[in-house]
Amino acid sequence: MLLADLPVVRRYAREHNVSTEQAIVDVVTRVTADLEPTDRLITDAVLALGVLDDLLAGQPTLRGLYAEDLGDRRNALAQHWEAYHRLLGVTEIPPAPTVRTLRGSVEARALVRLAERCVRGPEAPLLEPAADSREPSNSIVVVGGAVTDVVVVSDKLPGIGAAVQATSFEEHPGGKGLNLAVAAKRFGLRARLCAAIGGDEAARELTRYMQQEGLSTELIRETSGEANPRALMLVTQRGETRYLGWMNKGKVSLSTTEFELPRTKRAIADADAVLITLEPPVETVQWALDTAARQSPKPLVLLQASPPVETPQQLYRHLHGVDYLVGREGELRGLLSYPDRPATVDALAEELLTLGVETVCVVENFGAKIRSRTRSRDIEGPNVPLEDTPGAREAFSAALTFQLLQDGGDLTWDALEWAIQAMTVNLTLEEITNSMPGTEDVERLWRKPDVENP
Repeated sequence: MLLADLPVVRRYAREHNVSTEQAIVDVVTRVTADLEPTDRLITDAVLALGVLDDLLAGQPTLRGLYAEDLGDRRNALAQHWEAYHRLLGVTEIPPAPTVRTLRGSVEARALVRLAERCVRGPEAPLLEPAADSREPSNSIVVVGGAVTDVVVVSDKLPGIGAAVQATSFEEHPGGKGLNLAVAAKRFGLRARLCAAIGGDEAARELTRYMQQEGLSTELIRETSGEANPRALMLVTQRGETRYLGWMNKGKVSLSTTEFELPRTKRAIADADAVLITLEPPVETVQWALDTAARQSPKPLVLLQASPPVETPQQLYRHLHGVDYLVGREGELRGLLSYPDRPATVDALAEELLTLGVETVCVVENFGAKIRSRTRSRDIEGPNVPLEDTPGAREAFSAALTFQLLQDGGDLTWDALEWAIQAMTVNLTLEEITNSMPGTEDVERLWRKPDVENP
């Protein structure tokens, strides 16, 4: 019998209003979580379901249970057998198997017990509570980029054929996706970054940085032997920035197959919000948008319109599930077939809203212009000594997401003012990702405005 034909799968798909493929993942994951501890460990390792993900948070030495390669997962399970059982509260721990015995009868027996439970087990626990009554978990998934930022700061930018001396040159972990994930984590959200990195020392530094920030790396796809993507930023002392990205295209890439993995499906299914940048290939962005939109209940979906894509028309039919579209005015114009046609911000927003976006946020100069079908407001940024910073929009997006999840998804002017204030915290031109704000940073500067909510 195929998994899709199981009565529990068909009923789960119907009751939860999800696809058959998603129902299979959810049912297998939930049944695995209900197995005896040893069978649960073995099945979770074989299928990489992420059942023990919360228990492994903050324990990088045990993360091998969710390595990309099954052989690596077996090695981790055999090596840390006792530690994994203790995490599950087991006191009488069975003898540790070898990798060879795992590969043979041990895994087979555990998978047979899983199959028996799926076929004969009670269905009711799998169907309750209903999906739309799931308690918020403050869990978000960021689909974006993790790169090495190369930041050059100069008093002015050179013209063609001219040369100027830089005032500083630094390399740091970066990428819009990483910026969003770090900021979200510092705001107290359970953030997971889904991104592709290389296999050089710069990539290893990225991994170390993520672990230092307390970010899970289970959704990070590492490409051994390849150089990590780079982003060159030329920044003036006023904060004006020019970007030049090198993504090591064709060698380091977040592909759509990543969204077929059980751990990725489970992460998005459990997420209260999905934040997406345009750093991955356009087909991956399409897949991420569609996957998020299909969830029940649908998570909050925020799309950051950067970096520019060559064929934005490929995104149009996938924007219907986007709750918030964030970017500079120029970045948002870049999503249109005729960028110069809208004469005003209102006309620009109208075209984007017609594509199915719920709310457009034009964010620049530390201020924001908010447009939707039911509201319109321009919010000036506070007086600061810079015109802009490279990570301002990531700080805004993460802060807005945090506020929306705190308020049950309702957009208030307070939430917008708080997100705008987040952009002005820890102003810097060099260490972009590491300057992402935290809750205390924003609260220290924010003064609750006396305005009516939308």
